[in-house]
Amino acid sequence: MFPIVLFSGLLLAAALLIPSLAGKLPDIVAVHFNAAGAANGFATRAQCRSFMLAFTLGAPLIVAAVTGILPRLLPASMINIPNRGYWLAPERAAESIAFMSEQGVWFGCIFLMFLYGVDWMLVAANSSVPPTLDSKWFIVMLVIFFGSICCLMLRMFRRFRAP
Repeated sequence: MFPIVLFSGLLLAAALLIPSLAGKLPDIVAVHFNAAGAANGFATRAQCRSFMLAFTLGAPLIVAAVTGILPRLLPASMINIPNRGYWLAPERAAESIAFMSEQGVWFGCIFLMFLYGVDWMLVAANSSVPPTLDSKWFIVMLVIFFGSICCLMLRMFRRFRAP
């Protein structure tokens, strides 16, 4: 229950904060940067705001919904977890599927925070002239994002280890 409440709160916060964040952007926004952090792709502020709202809110919502609901709809033969036969046996299936659904919502939280961080970095990059993305911070965010995913994966493997 807590992950769903947290995800809903994060989603609401992002929905309220993104328009304010996008309002700080210039009329023409640098939206793509090369490895050195130099801008090499541009969009209008309106296009960027629309994309930020749609992608930052939509992608995590879709991922959380699909990973939260899909295990409940699929036959056990289509669910790929370690030791599937044991963990999806009728006496353990409900608890196992609930755990998988919860993990999907946790991933949605992580993904949403990462994308909001990217939005924030985009605004920061466009506050300088010429627009420059701080590649070091982006790498730090990627490391935290993938580290968090690794933690979720380890949690899954521990939960579904051989009995």
